Amino acid sequence: MISVRGYRTPRKGFTLIELLVVIAIIAVLIGLLLPAVQKVREAGTRISCANNLKQLGLAALNYHDEYGAFPPSRELHSYASEAGELLSPSAEEPDSDEDAGSSFGPYLLPYIEQRAVYDQWDLKYYSGANSGHGSGYGIPSNWQPFDATNTPIKTYYCPSRRGPGTLPLTAKWSNGAGSTPGGAVGDYACNLGTTGCDTFTAAGALANGSFQIGVAGKGVTINQIIDGTSNTLQFGDKHVPWGKFGQPPADYSMWDGLKLQGWGRGAGPNYPIAQSMTTPVAADPAPLPFGSYHPGVCQFVFVDGSVHVLSVNLDPIVLGHLAAINDGNAVGTYD
Repeated sequence: MISVRGYRTPRKGFTLIELLVVIAIIAVLIGLLLPAVQKVREAGTRISCANNLKQLGLAALNYHDEYGAFPPSRELHSYASEAGELLSPSAEEPDSDEDAGSSFGPYLLPYIEQRAVYDQWDLKYYSGANSGHGSGYGIPSNWQPFDATNTPIKTYYCPSRRGPGTLPLTAKWSNGAGSTPGGAVGDYACNLGTTGCDTFTAAGALANGSFQIGVAGKGVTINQIIDGTSNTLQFGDKHVPWGKFGQPPADYSMWDGLKLQGWGRGAGPNYPIAQSMTTPVAADPAPLPFGSYHPGVCQFVFVDGSVHVLSVNLDPIVLGHLAAINDGNAVGTYD
């Protein structure tokens, strides 16, 4: 008789313990890889952000080449000499014979390949002829066409914070007037200097940023930047606390000429760079600081078009020297 040895059917699959061990190993590997992936992703978005700032800086220079001045921080809709009065603390201004138009935002559109959106704006300066909208000699931003004020502009968005298709993209107008419900927001702000204002403050401090209020599309000129274009901030990441997108006071519409918090930031001892995305902001109407969603740093483009990465721990005094156009303190090393 031939005996047949018994045999066991080959086992298929894992036991529960083996499966748990495999899952644990995979979890550990993911935990090790995730920071590296996030770091690579942030490096990529930071480069994209720097490219946006570079485009804005070059756009401002091209605008200056064409018009002999940078765009104003915001357009003043009034008679031509009014801007000089608003930049002089000896004058009793404002005195209700002026109106705020748009911020610098629409003036740069033709230079960042957004001519179609620019053409929707009416930025004409009506010298001596009231336009019928508001009290000034022009059309304020909240009276502009819907397509002009509500079209998201990709170059104005930092990819580390939000894109033109994510998160709230509009904020209500500060005065609630006009024919549109709001205007597009943005992630970059112009440099309003150490006073955080584009005119003069209640204490009589003069505006000293590279962007100041202007008339007929003209603001600061290169000749006024005494400290040098390579030593002066032009645009930077705009601080908006996490969870406050599209909400005042940190995120008014970037076109809204009445509210500089939507498009301008101060820099210096009174306005150090925000330490993180959760740094709170002062109550309206106080000026706000620069800040980013890039860990530990904030990006700026200088007036000469060069992009620099500054630490959030940069000495506020040094930051103030970089923000002021004429304090006589050119800074050599700051990166």
